[in-house]
Amino acid sequence: MNRSLRVGWLVAASMLVAACAANEATDDAAEKPQAASTVTTLDETALIESLAAPIVYSDFGSRVIYFVMTDRYANGDPANDSGFLTGPRSVTGFDPTDIGFFHGGDLKGLTGGCTDPERGLQRLADLGFTGIWITPLVVQRTVQGDSAAYHGYWGVDFTTVDPRFGTEAELKTFVDCAHSLGMKVYLDVVVNHTGDVVRLVGSGFVEEPAPPYEAFVLEAEKDLKKPAWMNDVANYHNRGDINWGGCSTACIEQGDFSGLDDLYTEKPEVVDGLAEVFGSWITRFKFDGFRIDTARHVDKDFYLRWIPQVLAAAKSVGIEDFEIFGETWITEPIEQSKYQRVWGLPNQLDFPLFDVIARYAGGTQGAGGVMLRLEDDDYSRMADGRAPTPGTFIGNHDTGRTAMMIKAQSGAEGDELLARVNLGHSLLYLLRGAPVIYYGDEFGMIGIGGDKEARHDVFATQVSAWQTQERVGSAPIGLGSSFEVKGHPVGEHLRELAALRKQWPVLWRGATLPRDRNDGAMAISRFDMADQREYVTIFNNSTESRLLEFATSTPSATFTAVWGDVASTNSDADGFVSVEVPPLSAAILRAEAKFPLVKQPPVVFAAPDDFSELWLLSAETSESPQEVSFLIDDGTGWRRVAVDDSYPYRAFVDPDALPAGSTSRIVAVSRFADGTLMRSDIAEFTNTK
Repeated sequence: MNRSLRVGWLVAASMLVAACAANEATDDAAEKPQAASTVTTLDETALIESLAAPIVYSDFGSRVIYFVMTDRYANGDPANDSGFLTGPRSVTGFDPTDIGFFHGGDLKGLTGGCTDPERGLQRLADLGFTGIWITPLVVQRTVQGDSAAYHGYWGVDFTTVDPRFGTEAELKTFVDCAHSLGMKVYLDVVVNHTGDVVRLVGSGFVEEPAPPYEAFVLEAEKDLKKPAWMNDVANYHNRGDINWGGCSTACIEQGDFSGLDDLYTEKPEVVDGLAEVFGSWITRFKFDGFRIDTARHVDKDFYLRWIPQVLAAAKSVGIEDFEIFGETWITEPIEQSKYQRVWGLPNQLDFPLFDVIARYAGGTQGAGGVMLRLEDDDYSRMADGRAPTPGTFIGNHDTGRTAMMIKAQSGAEGDELLARVNLGHSLLYLLRGAPVIYYGDEFGMIGIGGDKEARHDVFATQVSAWQTQERVGSAPIGLGSSFEVKGHPVGEHLRELAALRKQWPVLWRGATLPRDRNDGAMAISRFDMADQREYVTIFNNSTESRLLEFATSTPSATFTAVWGDVASTNSDADGFVSVEVPPLSAAILRAEAKFPLVKQPPVVFAAPDDFSELWLLSAETSESPQEVSFLIDDGTGWRRVAVDDSYPYRAFVDPDALPAGSTSRIVAVSRFADGTLMRSDIAEFTNTK
């Protein structure tokens, strides 16, 4: 089945499978759940209810994150521009006229004295940012080929700060300043590779059982890397470059990423060495989290061994909620979810949503793709009960800027492009997850491509092409600095959206229920379980008004328009409302009455998932907003699989995690807004996968 057909269908899918399972006689245990005894002891009932703990909303999900390339923001100390090296740009890496070289931005410029509202961290705090993600700071291999390491991803000395970015003292000042402003700091780290130092006698990727290439290091560079273990060529795969035209799993995980030295992340000494060196950045500078570059290119067991050591380092200095989110550039949500469900990565950047949200904001795709992606969150739900809170984005330093991504879809110019960019940002801020805004987007930067073409200067640029490039919402920057542009409409919209998230926390921690879509318009309910209140976020990507008519969970209530250009409305006795949505807009409605609690025990079922190799656990229950915990006993005792707070209520079980041919017991426990728990009878299914 085409996965796009799941929109709407999934709302009833689990019940349909359940009905078939209950009413069709069959010997096929793989297809149908089996009845089981409903009798449990008091001790077992208490255990089941204790495992059905409430859903957890992480601090990360509350954050609005500014992603910045340190070299391109502000030059606070021109004395460090060349890294205290002398010679041509091939030695120093500095050439502010070339988009592929260092331009002079540094930590001192990014900090901005901590109190300057015109630039630096105070400016970002005033725009509503509560987190900042900075590119890697380790000492770089200055120049490789026709480009320099201004971006920070070609590290050779992982123990300290590259002098072009500043000093360790300036880094401490930066982190302390951010914390004083209520901002968390996330450091970009690279565990997959180092800068290109190891030489290979060959280039194309070679698969096992063929031996790796002969590897060597030039005499002058034999001690270039730090820590010292990084200078041992045996700690690298040495199998040649990734073949982007067609690559096996081994190639993806063991190949050199564009010639960069691929670390042998299967080896315990490499895992432990990376944990020690990056743990020291936490204990010395008090970072609040890591973003993992090229996260899908390491050995799949790496995170299961590395992350516990990193978290231990954080806890040793009192950081209990250290966040780790990975760059797993996979747009297929089920495949991407494996990095969390199976391979131990705590969180990810939401590439599947990125893949559809630019098309929606650009007007080339309807609401179905966005709604489907939200339903796919269930594949990432885990036993720890954490609600899905990925980092959401539309553009970045690799893909290209938000405005460029949307313009490429729509072909829009002028006011329409501005409206579409603001619509895209509204989606990021008003849906689940932590919105990540790429630096410079708040000044209307567009760009003409990804990578180097998307890494503009915020301070006055000497790149002539950037001086004349089109911007959305303002004129080309010319010889001036973007900091001189006051009240930019994109930046002001971001400020307004951040205030909404602060005023209405349900926008980041409320359960999500896609409601209705009509030719580019869509309505999505959010539920504040503590206040027993329903909110509805509404979007329209059409250049014409659209009428939405949809069910809510709050009948006979006034829905007040608390933001956006829509009228307040009333739901009928069945909960239905009608809303006229203006073109290229977003809005929020808030129910003035509490949603009613309709309590009934859930009924739990198991069946093969139609879209993956997993077992699908589903619960049929009342229409009241609730949290449903799914528990399983495969013979080793009860454990929670996941908790789902959004209808249809589902969880997924990897058959490889169950003994082959074994029969497991399953149960679902509903938690209602008033704290009431109701549990299903126990069912059984046999793992024949």
